[in-house]
Amino acid sequence: MKLFKFLIPVLLLSSNLVKGQDSKIEESNTKSDDVEIKVKKQSYEAHWAGFDVGSVILMNSDFGTDFTNGSWLDTPWWENDIVNSTTISMNLFEYKLPIFKQYLGLTTGFGYRNTNISFRNNYELDYNDDGVYANQIDLASEQEEMSEIKQNWLAVHYLTVPLLLEFATKVEGKKSFYFNAGVVGGVRVGSRTTLKGKYDNGDRFTNVRRAKYQLNPFFLDASFRIGYGAFGLFGSYSLYSMFNRGKTVNVHPLRVGVTWNWHYSGNGKESESNEFDFDSFGAEEEIDL
Repeated sequence: MKLFKFLIPVLLLSSNLVKGQDSKIEESNTKSDDVEIKVKKQSYEAHWAGFDVGSVILMNSDFGTDFTNGSWLDTPWWENDIVNSTTISMNLFEYKLPIFKQYLGLTTGFGYRNTNISFRNNYELDYNDDGVYANQIDLASEQEEMSEIKQNWLAVHYLTVPLLLEFATKVEGKKSFYFNAGVVGGVRVGSRTTLKGKYDNGDRFTNVRRAKYQLNPFFLDASFRIGYGAFGLFGSYSLYSMFNRGKTVNVHPLRVGVTWNWHYSGNGKESESNEFDFDSFGAEEEIDL
């Protein structure tokens, strides 16, 4: 919660800083001794900064969702509860390097991602130096004190940086179809498991364990984004396993969902900030240099 209290005001403030810009100064001689100076800013609008929400599907190295093959390598706990497995991203800043004006360019930026993996069949995640595994809680056993499990998930937090090749159909991003594809990389900054439920006597419990769980400290996703104006769709597939090599089977998260590019929303009325005239600061119509 402390992380969200910090990120939410940053997200709101950054909505005014998401456009990459370059400036140029034009000088035109209106009289022999007078110079009219204007500053114009050319914006190159990207489609990264915004808010993403979607679902997470854990996949094996064969692009399937089956982690049981009848051998000692069975890891059925990675067959996650897709409905309750979510991903939320706050992409705070963006910059677009133009290749051909607004229509083609390279987009980069910075963001934050939270991934929640919900476990099925009452599996409780655990780990040691040899690897990561899960124990199944048998609620029917007389030795268990739990009568119900309501929530059971692994939450992982990342900082993200994209490198995307972006195509746009129009100069004005608010009225443009767009498509970008490339990679998104990042570093893990935190992880924890949360188990919520109820004991036999009716008492409720919440067990939170903050640990690394042999998670890979870095990730690299193949990613795409497509949409129109402020709204679109996104998808990404992890090119590397979510966990350290040799600590469990290969687990590749697939993320799909919807995205909102916040700086394209609104009534579309723009101020005349793209053209600044120094004459507005004085009573005279011209500045003598």
